Amino acid sequence: MIKRYAQLIAMSLMLTACAIGAPDPNEISAREKALKHTDVAISYYQQGDNVGARLWAQKAIAYDKGYGRAYVVLGSIFQSEQEIELAEEYFQKAIKTDPDSAMFHNNYGAFLFSQQQYARACVELELATKDPFYNRRAAALDNLGRCYSALDDGKLADKAFQRSVNLGGKSAFALINLSKNLLAAGETFKSNARYSEFLQLVTDNQTHHTADSLILGIDLARKKGNLSEVVTYLLLLENLFPNKYKEYKESAQ
Repeated sequence: MIKRYAQLIAMSLMLTACAIGAPDPNEISAREKALKHTDVAISYYQQGDNVGARLWAQKAIAYDKGYGRAYVVLGSIFQSEQEIELAEEYFQKAIKTDPDSAMFHNNYGAFLFSQQQYARACVELELATKDPFYNRRAAALDNLGRCYSALDDGKLADKAFQRSVNLGGKSAFALINLSKNLLAAGETFKSNARYSEFLQLVTDNQTHHTADSLILGIDLARKKGNLSEVVTYLLLLENLFPNKYKEYKESAQ
């Protein structure tokens, strides 16, 4: 699940082009060709054709060795083929073309996260959140929160998740974690507000309940004294996650 999540992050970020300065007129043609060839490579990759994707990415680099997105494509290809050392090499090459690129740091951070190298991943993801004009900054902050969660650093995770939500991020994972920690801190009203935002995502079919989200719903409902909600969430937990329901019932005794 972690690897699949990281690969999805990488692909969604890779589709965003990045401009590095203003090339002189003699370089524009090469850059445009590299961009077009990289777009074709991404198309092949999304169709599961790694051979075609690799060929077109290499053509892009032949036109412009400084075009970082092409290196990201190759890094993603090698990652999908479990060529981990090669994948890391190409993600790093992308960063070398533009050390300030939030997108490249986010891609590399997602890769490191998929390899469970959480400390290194958090460093890269932190760099990805520095650019206030990065159009996927909220997503980068959500990724950073997940990374700190993996390191069991709840304080930094909450800070990243809160910043993500403040920027308009609508991550179910972030909202559930914020709600859970607010409830543990005795902030029932604020916890319920975040949980309501999560429920709206469920209503809009943007996410689905997990065992954790249902258990949080039970705990919140009990805090509010809403017995009908308690029963509703208990029934959902029993029907959707019977093993977790059994564990929860046993721990509550």
